Amino acid sequence: MKKFLRLKQKTRIAGAFGLLFMFFIVLGLYSTQGIESITHSFRSMYEDRLIPEMDVSVAMARLYENRVNLENHITSTIEFERKFYEKKIQKNNRDIDSLIRKIGATYLVPEEKQDLKNFSEGLQSYRIEEIEMIAKSRTGESQEALRHLTHEGDIIFQNALKPLTKLGIDQKNVGEELFRESLEIARKQKILAYSITFGAVVTGLILAFALTFASVDVD
Repeated sequence: MKKFLRLKQKTRIAGAFGLLFMFFIVLGLYSTQGIESITHSFRSMYEDRLIPEMDVSVAMARLYENRVNLENHITSTIEFERKFYEKKIQKNNRDIDSLIRKIGATYLVPEEKQDLKNFSEGLQSYRIEEIEMIAKSRTGESQEALRHLTHEGDIIFQNALKPLTKLGIDQKNVGEELFRESLEIARKQKILAYSITFGAVVTGLILAFALTFASVDVD
């Protein structure tokens, strides 16, 4: 009879603590999801923040390089040099278009999408001026082309550049916000992991004590 009572008490205690362990398992699964969320955040930060921010810098560098190429084209009096600068301008324009498509394919918040749209529109306006200045340079109107480059052309160039500069700033701000969110998730998961470990240890000690007590009490 005593053996039966002892077995019954142990079964109840084991069942109760089994439920507690199930609870810790659920917490562990929740913690795993949190870790996956952190991983996703850092991956997003790299793919949708860091890389596009670098691409924005490259696009900006290509724009400034093309402005220098255009000025060299206008001031040059040698035909093969002009053709050389035209090819460089065309290559940089293709690179810029490729970078715009690449940035547009990443995750962008509405403000970033508008920045990219404004830049694309401003860039097209500047390219019209670029083609016009190259045409004037070809036909010997270098002085007029240079005047246009340093006046109307410069205003259009700066207007095209502003949305790209703003896009770079917005990319940085959104990336920093994502980083802060990732740190907060990591902090919560750290607390949860400590709680699970502590709870499991305490539960194990209580279970051992309860089973020992049950055996002594029944005896």
